Amino acid sequence: MVKIIFSDIDGTLLNEDLMVSKKTRQILSQAVGKGILFVPVSARMPEAIKPIIGDFLPAVPIISYNGAFIQDIQGNVIGSTPMSSQLARAICQYVETERAEIAWNVYSGEIWLSQDRKNTWIAREERVVGLQSQEADLERIGHLPEVHKLLLMGEPELIAVLEEELKQLYPELSIARSLPYYLEIMAAGIHKGQAVRTLAQHYGVAMADTIAFGDNFNDLDMLEAVGEGYVMANGPEEVKKRIGRVTADHNHDGIAQALEKIIDEKGSL
Repeated sequence: MVKIIFSDIDGTLLNEDLMVSKKTRQILSQAVGKGILFVPVSARMPEAIKPIIGDFLPAVPIISYNGAFIQDIQGNVIGSTPMSSQLARAICQYVETERAEIAWNVYSGEIWLSQDRKNTWIAREERVVGLQSQEADLERIGHLPEVHKLLLMGEPELIAVLEEELKQLYPELSIARSLPYYLEIMAAGIHKGQAVRTLAQHYGVAMADTIAFGDNFNDLDMLEAVGEGYVMANGPEEVKKRIGRVTADHNHDGIAQALEKIIDEKGSL
């Protein structure tokens, strides 16, 4: 019996218009109405997740920053794996000094600091997530209690070079491109698989009673950790082959179709 539905957001829950389809909204609303937990799992910050869910579902638990920050239904923190603010400041200082064409963003819980809101990359990100960052300097970063993620933005060829430089300088951190022009930096050991286990344990739910949806490599450990993992048809072939269960793409109600199939086979979720 399904007790928790976990879902990645971009490329999974959201279609190419950055919307949750009507059909997906309906079936998730029905599931939550029956007492099933729906949990978004994303690299986004919490405040960039809540508006996506909030117009068709009540408050839900949230896993943000790919698992570095986990909150229950009431917003209480049940898991946090940050890096130090001083380390974050040092990285941003390196970027300003050595790679000035790259823009930095710093995330701490529900706080988003950016280097320059007029920067094209930062302005674009604000439009995509529908939020405004707080423009800040390096000193402000140092005063944060903790940092859950750094997001560095720039031309792909520059990001590629910076990625290799930072991996050499900070081998203890998790450093990877989420898009050709986005470089994400978090504390070591952050992954969605551990995060979904933490949340399920918090609610006393066996992993066998959980399902998850994702579309990319950073969803793999989550899809393997749950009872049943589903890959969107828009995902890479390697991910689809590894998981085995494939549903329709994010533009064709992939989540809704998979849930409907489960209901048809089992009589209910």
